[in-house]
Order: sequence, then structure tokens, then C-alpha cells
Amino acid sequence: MTEVNDIDKVVNALQRVLLIIELANSIPRKGGDLDVTVLSDMIPEINQATAEAVAYGSQTIQAVDALVRVHGQPVTPELRPLMEEDLEAGLQF
Repeated sequence: MTEVNDIDKVVNALQRVLLIIELANSIPRKGGDLDVTVLSDMIPEINQATAEAVAYGSQTIQAVDALVRVHGQPVTPELRPLMEEDLEAGLQF
């Protein structure tokens, strides 16, 4: 993998607007909460958005690693588990 490819990965990750965010913003709200009736009708879209978010999280970790390689600084052992825990905790559905 070249430095140009690494930089392209980072740029693509930063430019991406996640479907799950667009989906959440499009769902009507009742009393401040998402409308459960509408949500139940959108299960296929929610599953697709969740899968996309998981892939995005994985690619984000790769992008961070790529940036670190470009700068020649390793990801510290303390940072790596935090990144992975955030990914797992934030994307459970």
C-alpha cells in the first residue's frame, strides 16, 4: 500500500455521510423519541445502515492506522483497545 492510497482511504472516510445518520434524521419523532411504528417498517433499511456503520468503523480504524504510518508513529497499545471498544459498543444494535 502506498502513501497515496493511505491518504485516499483517510479522505474517503472523512467525506462519507453515514446512511444511519441520514436514516435517523429522516424518522419522525414522537415526544422527542424516534417513532417506533415507523422504525418497525424500516427494518431492512436499518439493517443495511447498521452494516454500513460497522464497515465504516472498521475502515476508520484502518484510516487511523494509515495516518499513523504516514507520520511514522505507532498506535499506542493503550489507544488501540479504546478504538476497538468504541467501535463495538457504539455499533451494537
